[in-house]
Amino acid sequence: MLRKTCLMLAGLLVSCAVMAEPDVEGSADYGLLKRFPLSWIEGYQQGPTPEYLLMLSELKKANNIVVADKRKALDGKLTRITYRIPDSHQPADAFEYYRSQLAALDAEVLFQCSGRDCGSSHYWANDFFGIAQLYGLDRTQFYMAARLGSDYLALYTVQRGNRRVYLQLDVISVAGGSALVQELRVAGFTKMALDPSAPMDVVDPIVQLLAEFEPQEVFWLVVHQQGNPVEDALVQSGTLAKQIETGVRGAGFENVQAFGVGPLVPSVLKDKAGALVVIRPALP
Repeated sequence: MLRKTCLMLAGLLVSCAVMAEPDVEGSADYGLLKRFPLSWIEGYQQGPTPEYLLMLSELKKANNIVVADKRKALDGKLTRITYRIPDSHQPADAFEYYRSQLAALDAEVLFQCSGRDCGSSHYWANDFFGIAQLYGLDRTQFYMAARLGSDYLALYTVQRGNRRVYLQLDVISVAGGSALVQELRVAGFTKMALDPSAPMDVVDPIVQLLAEFEPQEVFWLVVHQQGNPVEDALVQSGTLAKQIETGVRGAGFENVQAFGVGPLVPSVLKDKAGALVVIRPALP
């Protein structure tokens, strides 16, 4: 009985010691998210990245190359943080802790997966992140790609065979202004949140966005709005579009034309009441 008690006390002391590990020197949290309780930073890197490929689908190997069918190339500054999660918690606990914070901040989730639907943990650890500690059990992994303001985030959690749990957070702050500017330059379009009850709230963000481009360029503003019957929603979104166009033109930007498409593009709306897409049409 005494031996068993001593072993329990020894185990408790070891556990407390593990939980007391300090952060690696020079590291810091990402300012918009709170770290998981009692976790610590084991790895930290920061610097420019000319092309970060944000993965938007599972990783798989084709012709001996690990790749995702969907990905987004980003140019900017990379902050890479590797957290060790206390042994008493599972990867799902850490993932949900960060996911709920991102949801509260109205981050846009670009892709997420769990378990074997993410592909092999070996690919994520060694081919994507390049961090050996992240190689764990496929069934325990979680991944999310999200956009939060002008930053893009890659979040990954996994449990290793030795039961240690890690959380990886990559933050890419895009170059050349905000994420909206970057996306409009590269992809030719970008999406903004729109409250149909307060359409003029998007005028200032649109004006700030267009100010980053040459005045002779032309832009289309496309308003998406939920509604039924669809005919009424089309009329209402058209009315909102003209109100927004008038506001933007009144701020000195005559190079815009607005349209309303109601609920005809459900992939843009998803579960939102409204959305606005700014399009930079290709020059002839």
